[in-house]
Amino acid sequence: MLSSRMPFQFETGAPPPEMLFGYVSVRSQGGKSAFSVKKLPKSAKAFRAKASDRQQAAKNLSSAGLTVVSESQLGYAVTGPPGAFEELSGGKVITVEQLMRAESGRERYVTHVDIVGDKQPTACGHGQIKSKTMRLEGVLLERPRMLQGVFPSPIAPTVEQFHLRVPDDVAVGMAASAAHRAGRFGDGVNVTMVDSGQYPHPFFAAHRYDVRPTITVVPGTSPTQDPVGHGTGESANIFAVAPGASLQAIRASNNAGALVSAIGGFLAAKQGAPAIITNSWGGDGPFPPPGPPDQFDIVWALEILDAIDNGIVVVFSAGNGSFTIEPQVPGVIGAGGAYITETFDLRASNYASGYQSPWFANRTVPDACGLVGLLPRAQYIMLPIPPGCLIDVGQSQPTPNDPNDDGTAPNDGWALFSGTSAAAPQLAGVAALILGARPGLTPAQVGQAMTATATDVRTGRCNPRFNNPATVGHDQATGHGLVNASAAVQFAIDNF
Repeated sequence: MLSSRMPFQFETGAPPPEMLFGYVSVRSQGGKSAFSVKKLPKSAKAFRAKASDRQQAAKNLSSAGLTVVSESQLGYAVTGPPGAFEELSGGKVITVEQLMRAESGRERYVTHVDIVGDKQPTACGHGQIKSKTMRLEGVLLERPRMLQGVFPSPIAPTVEQFHLRVPDDVAVGMAASAAHRAGRFGDGVNVTMVDSGQYPHPFFAAHRYDVRPTITVVPGTSPTQDPVGHGTGESANIFAVAPGASLQAIRASNNAGALVSAIGGFLAAKQGAPAIITNSWGGDGPFPPPGPPDQFDIVWALEILDAIDNGIVVVFSAGNGSFTIEPQVPGVIGAGGAYITETFDLRASNYASGYQSPWFANRTVPDACGLVGLLPRAQYIMLPIPPGCLIDVGQSQPTPNDPNDDGTAPNDGWALFSGTSAAAPQLAGVAALILGARPGLTPAQVGQAMTATATDVRTGRCNPRFNNPATVGHDQATGHGLVNASAAVQFAIDNF
């Protein structure tokens, strides 16, 4: 989506999709455009828009042929045909192929959409809006986001098929069982999860978990379907840690299961004012990056900061070998990976990302870890999924370089998988336990309770792309270590 073409990108000439998803920033009441910011500020409050400007902006968007799918105090997530985005920006919509680290860390070319033109910036996936009467600052086109779970991988296996079960094994591994015995279940704490969907699997009903009706942000999609199975399966990790929590799933995928409206889903999550938003997805870019965050990342990060400013605990997966802005945003709880063996030995997951942020001082990704499997496919936790979905079929079959399938049938509604996609909802579950015990804590206090009491991980390395070792104390492989749910809850009780 770069207008200034990097070596690993090329224009295809292929037509863009019939419907695009994007984000439009409304004129900031602080007077400074979000699109002119070169360094992420400590707060997004100055970039919130006046109510009158937002109302006028909504009318302008409708006149341009765009439909609002969700909104925040800063702007609108929108969808519409390419021509509507061209009319809004005065530029031209084109498709660009960019090499990305995608499923299971595999590099492949992924089609992006960009706005180009004489008056457009040479930056990734966004356009300027020059008309002052519209009260709009600029427009972003959604970048492809990859679910941080697992899919069939070409990498040869290195581990045996030992696995964990939900809810009991995950509860033990996250040290949540002691909190449960003390009556701490996260009762009524609203956890919102933006993902591929939420299928009504009998697992959730049998355990009497509180799953609210799914919200969709992509027109024409069903709230009861999850073509990939990713959101359904990974959400079980929330309840393994916090069985009393309330889950609000937001489906941001299209009918093929692609996560086409991740930003729209996040804005819809904010609209519900939940206690926690957990996100098991992210982008990917070169590491080390060629420079500071581009304008897309800055504007998108402001929306994340705004959620934190409003007191919402925001959790993002650290990535499965990917490098992306979301877990680096200050105030976000970045969820990495630790692996517990059959003999309960603890080591860093070599599937998960881990690095010192090159963009934000004193920021390490991850902050702390959940339970994540190992390369090649992180087949580690048995999770409930829609029968016959992509993960159900994929994990049940060997690949040319991985003879170990997960031992399940391709249509039985269960599969072994994990990734930092599992770690994020596990940490969200811990946050729910903390807020259930101490309502009203700030996101920073919730994060402090987790990191101050985490179990140190001292062996193993993170994903080979970064290859950082786990050491005594805080490190770039596992952050502060594996979160200890019971200790975190007690810390919050004793200190806040």
